[in-house]
Amino acid sequence: MKKWITTFLIFLGFEVGTLVAQSQAELFARPGVIGDSLSQGFFGATVEKKTQDWAYPVLVTKQAGSSLSYNVLKGPWLNFESILKKECGLICMVKSLIGGNASVVNLPTHAGITGAEYSSVLRTSGECQDVTARKWAKEWYWSAWNQRTYRWVMVKDCKKPDKFHQFGLRKSGTQIEIMEKVKPTFLFGTAAANHVLCTALSTSTDCLNGTRYRKDIREVMRRLAAIGSIKGGVLFTIPNVTTISFLEPYKDPKGRENLTGLKAFYRNFVVNPRQILDAKEIETITRFLTMLNDEIKVQAVAMGFAVADTKVVFDDLRENGRRIELPKGSRGPGWAYAHWPMPGKPGVFGLDGVHPNMYGHAVFANELIKAINVRYGLSIPQVSEYTAWYYDSLNRRPVDLKKFLNQHILGIFISFILGIFA
Repeated sequence: MKKWITTFLIFLGFEVGTLVAQSQAELFARPGVIGDSLSQGFFGATVEKKTQDWAYPVLVTKQAGSSLSYNVLKGPWLNFESILKKECGLICMVKSLIGGNASVVNLPTHAGITGAEYSSVLRTSGECQDVTARKWAKEWYWSAWNQRTYRWVMVKDCKKPDKFHQFGLRKSGTQIEIMEKVKPTFLFGTAAANHVLCTALSTSTDCLNGTRYRKDIREVMRRLAAIGSIKGGVLFTIPNVTTISFLEPYKDPKGRENLTGLKAFYRNFVVNPRQILDAKEIETITRFLTMLNDEIKVQAVAMGFAVADTKVVFDDLRENGRRIELPKGSRGPGWAYAHWPMPGKPGVFGLDGVHPNMYGHAVFANELIKAINVRYGLSIPQVSEYTAWYYDSLNRRPVDLKKFLNQHILGIFISFILGIFA
């Protein structure tokens, strides 16, 4: 009897394992991605093959035994780390600033693009900034065999998008149109960050528009649901953008409230209220962020998706750090925190203080894997955070960015330019 029970339990365990494996394979049979700079792999301050390859959707998909296809970029803009470490000379910088494609695909399954938000997921393609834009134009015709005249008609108003959209999407359509063609079985679907991150980057709350955000995220999810092929997906909440490394506290020497608060890290002083987020603006951002994250959770439930509360994870990382777990017998770096790496202090950010480095993407990917495993009863293995840290050149050889900005001619020039245009 005991032998029979043992045999039955072994058989049952085998069957359950097979079902889980099948469900994982079915779920990730054709993964798809919409998103922003975080999903594309933007890294202080460009997109290139190595950064795209370590981006969180690529890591999670690989751990799940599947893959993604995407147009590989070589710019635009610059990789600060390469420049500061003198790995990119003048010709390299010029090529990077111009940008282009290292390789292309006909239809990318990964359509996440730097600078995107739910509004641009719906409207921005690789060819048009807004595919829905229209304008009045003259249409000429012959009113008689010898008389040519015109009438006013509505035509497409197609303006060129930014280079990230041009090189990332090319002629495939908007992000949502690409997903409608791809028909994914699993979706990475978060493009919410730039709806609120804009406040930190511009030190202003003028960009906040809750009505537009709610309208567009709901329309994106409606169109995704209508595709019919999606069996699962994952969304994540947005961390508190007022606590990222890009911002740092500043107190006005004269005690003026509208010049006291949070400033961009590269500014040495503040002379204009537009250069700082004061207490009232920070409160406004906090309220907006709560609304934004609540909506993400509602949409995740409605779509049957997993949801990773990365805001909570980031808050814990900032306050308590995250231990880098070591292989047996290895000597480790200790605890990582929510800042860019410094000597003896591992960090998750790149040199722009906004986007994750290679190690940071591994941390982020693991939080998504945890949420996916819980929601769908899977056992997707986690990414080795130690390995990601070990091969992360910025963590292994940190750059003192603030010292560079203050003491080097090029750094002082960069600070000056940022101060004018930011």
